[in-house]
Amino acid sequence: MEPEQLDSRLMLPVATALVEANGRIVHWSADAEELLGYTAEEALGQSAAQLLVSKSRRPQVLALFEQILHGHPWSGVYPVRHRDGHHVLLAFRTHLVSGLGGRPLVLAVVTDVTTVRRLQGDLALLDGFFTQSPIGMAVYDPELRFVRLNDALAEVNGLPVAAHVGHRITEVLPGINAAEVEAVMRHVLTTGEPVIDARSHGRTPRDPTHDHAWSASYFRLEDPPGQVLGLSSTIVDVTERFKAEERAARATERLALLVDVTASIGTTLDLRRTARELADAMVPRVADVSGVFVLERLVSGEPAAPGDRVRRLAVATTDSAYPLGDLPADALYEIPPDSPYAQAMASGQTVVVPSWDLPPLTAKAAEPRMRAYLRNISRSVHVTPLVARGAVLGMVVYSRRGDRESLAEEDITLGAELATRAAVSIDNARLYTLERDAAKARQQALDEAHAAHQRLALLAEASTRIGATLDLRRTAEELVEVVIPRLADFVTVDLMESVLEGEETAPVPSSGSITMRAVAVGEYAPGGLLTGAADPVGGVSQSARLYAESLRSGRSILVAHVNEENLARIVASPDRVQPALDSGLHSYLMVPLLARGAVLGGAEFMRLRNNPEPFGPADVALAEELAARAAVCMDNARLYRRERDTALTLQRSLLPQEVHPTLGLDIAYRYLPSSELSEVGGDWFDVVPLSCGRVALVVGDVTGHGLRAAATMGQLRTVARTLITLDMDPARVMRRLDEAAATVGEGQFATSVCVVFDPVDRVCTACCAGHLPPVVSGPNGTVRVLDLPTGAPLGVGGVPFETVEFTLPEDGLLVLCTDGLVERRDRDLDAGMEVLRRTVAEQRGSLEESCDAVLSTLITGPREDDIAVIMAQARAIGSDRLATLSLTKDRALVGHARRFTRATLRGWGLAALIDQTELLTSELITNAMVHAGAPTQLRLFRNRALTVEVADVDSHAPKMRRALEDDEGGRGMHLVNTLAHRWGSRGTRHGKVVWFELELPPGTAQA
Repeated sequence: MEPEQLDSRLMLPVATALVEANGRIVHWSADAEELLGYTAEEALGQSAAQLLVSKSRRPQVLALFEQILHGHPWSGVYPVRHRDGHHVLLAFRTHLVSGLGGRPLVLAVVTDVTTVRRLQGDLALLDGFFTQSPIGMAVYDPELRFVRLNDALAEVNGLPVAAHVGHRITEVLPGINAAEVEAVMRHVLTTGEPVIDARSHGRTPRDPTHDHAWSASYFRLEDPPGQVLGLSSTIVDVTERFKAEERAARATERLALLVDVTASIGTTLDLRRTARELADAMVPRVADVSGVFVLERLVSGEPAAPGDRVRRLAVATTDSAYPLGDLPADALYEIPPDSPYAQAMASGQTVVVPSWDLPPLTAKAAEPRMRAYLRNISRSVHVTPLVARGAVLGMVVYSRRGDRESLAEEDITLGAELATRAAVSIDNARLYTLERDAAKARQQALDEAHAAHQRLALLAEASTRIGATLDLRRTAEELVEVVIPRLADFVTVDLMESVLEGEETAPVPSSGSITMRAVAVGEYAPGGLLTGAADPVGGVSQSARLYAESLRSGRSILVAHVNEENLARIVASPDRVQPALDSGLHSYLMVPLLARGAVLGGAEFMRLRNNPEPFGPADVALAEELAARAAVCMDNARLYRRERDTALTLQRSLLPQEVHPTLGLDIAYRYLPSSELSEVGGDWFDVVPLSCGRVALVVGDVTGHGLRAAATMGQLRTVARTLITLDMDPARVMRRLDEAAATVGEGQFATSVCVVFDPVDRVCTACCAGHLPPVVSGPNGTVRVLDLPTGAPLGVGGVPFETVEFTLPEDGLLVLCTDGLVERRDRDLDAGMEVLRRTVAEQRGSLEESCDAVLSTLITGPREDDIAVIMAQARAIGSDRLATLSLTKDRALVGHARRFTRATLRGWGLAALIDQTELLTSELITNAMVHAGAPTQLRLFRNRALTVEVADVDSHAPKMRRALEDDEGGRGMHLVNTLAHRWGSRGTRHGKVVWFELELPPGTAQA
């Protein structure tokens, strides 16, 4: 028999390895290679401790190995280093065995602890789900025998679990449709298609006297290679739902019948036709005899008379014995007050009476024959009122022959529903007649409402057109465009000078005329007679008397009928009276523009001869509403402009006003605020000169817009500049900035990127806090987006920041920017960064030209956000600016350093600084030899000052201590502090650098 091939995913890898007494690996299994990544060729012959254990844990492992070699086996869990560097937690069992020649070997059997725990957890989860599920669950073998089931299913069936296992459903539950159930199970087992909501029904030992229904779902079980293991099922008792579905099916059948029957009722708006349709619908489906009666006042349309009179509009029957000839259609009858007919129509409910007790509605001569018929049928008669919209319209009377079964509850319900629907149709016909009679009056009301509708439409249009922008003058023009010609033929809008300048609104003078500036003028009439006489847009004039009166009172002034006498109060100067008369001005309305309790200006509305209707109260209300909306929009524009100007002023005052030239690095920068329609943002940039010619480039962006964002930007820029000048690593700067941002205010975050450039070796140290990474050109001319850890935005807190070092090649470009440069509504960040990268790669001109090219390429429309850009290009530093001397442990290194310093300064034309520089250089080197192990490098750097650096291998910063009179040392740093212009130290990867600066002699050329 062939051994069964198992899927490797079902087996737990168990690795083995043999280690000689000298620690060398002599056996390495395939599972060991899978767990730790080392192939047998890489592992065999290697020291197990050096290959698999970190240096810090190696002594512990070697001691444990010696213990095993001395006959003390060890088992436990220990982390082992994987080939790719991470550690794997493994469970070990070790055994001391003998190899060829009796040499001792250690056999290690290893499993992955994580895999073992995962398998244990999966098994526990599946077992818990099966045993604790509240619904029935079962597993069957390919022969459809129970393999496992939970207690919930055993309880449903009323049998213990043991009575199921090994048996089929036909054997366990003979009282249900087991054969159908097993047919479904075989289908699932054969096809692999799951079956959901398969129904079964019958009786089980749990409740042998009642039928139950169940809903089951079946799924085939397969192992990973696809071998069928059996199937599983979930089973839920749905007995109540099964019964409800049966009831719903019967109701659906009745509803279909109702829809079919009632489709023929109410096909017209004719009372008699509708009554016949009801009678025909009742017979024979509900009754054998049916009569429809309607109140006479509804048929004739006359006012209600004392007592109820009904008119028979339709009769239908299938009974040949029914005296149909004695019941003429359209006959009119009085309803006896105490009869079942009166009771039904009074109560609005169906009244059922024996046929022999029902008074017939017929002529006196035919009454005996009708009573005889009613006595013979010996059945109940139903009198159902016709009720629609709360009013009784009439009644329908129906019954069955004596040889037919009595009316069931469903039949009575159907009859009532038919009567209700017919009543609605009858009432519809009645309402139609009333509506037709009232059509003329309604049309008149519509005509009267048309004017009001036009005013509302104008208001609706104004709400979308006025104030579409935050431009004050454009808002005034929108008001003029909206009202001409629908409200007025000529409109002017004038504003006070303080409003146009964005200042606080000035109070209206208590007397005299008021200085106004025209911002919008519009006229509908061809020729523009009034436009030529009015103030031009932008012109300044003194207001007319009536105009000033309106502004002072804050109320509108209407001159419904303009004549030459009152025109003198309307116009600002006498020379405008005649043009107004010539244009046909006949009605005038002045409305002040008020917003937030302040007067902004006024709007004049005039009607000319082509619109003879004068302004009325409704027009005044409409004009005031339009003016109020426009005034608020204008005031919003004024306030927005003032806040924007304030934020721009604050923002510009907080940005660098001057960037000093940096040796070894050309810098170009741009800052562009957002467009006029957007709020000022919180973007910033900075170029911070550092010691030893280094420079820090910083770009940041505060979330949000407006004054708060600008103020926060200023605070963060100041903190960043202060921290950077302390020679902090960029990652430490970001950590401190993160703390500072968290204290600015809740919900205020910022992003930033900082790059510190050393011009000597062109090494850049960069750190990012949720900002866009820099774009850098490589040594071969390629341009790439720097792969920089993104970090979290400033203000989030608790997130570490990392620095990355890279070298900027000579003539290489470094570009830092905010997201306003690359992100647009129609372009995401990644696409924008790619455009920036391509643009930088294509530049061959000067740095300033490259900066302008980047902006012109990426900015193609209104700026939605502020933009800050810094472009820097590395330049070579000549020997006349930089000199470096490597320091060894030579005892004469101080003398070498002094001679090197002297020669360098003499070559640079700085002989005046030789003595002072030699002295301070000697002190720094001596201090490094005594307190820092040994100096490693001396570097002289000439820029705006002379900088001397001494590097050593110690990380502790030098300290000035107080020396006693008899101390031989301790005075060197005091001497440096006294003679140097400034001095300091900074940490490096290999120790620290101590430096001092000396000012260049007057007249010396600077870099």
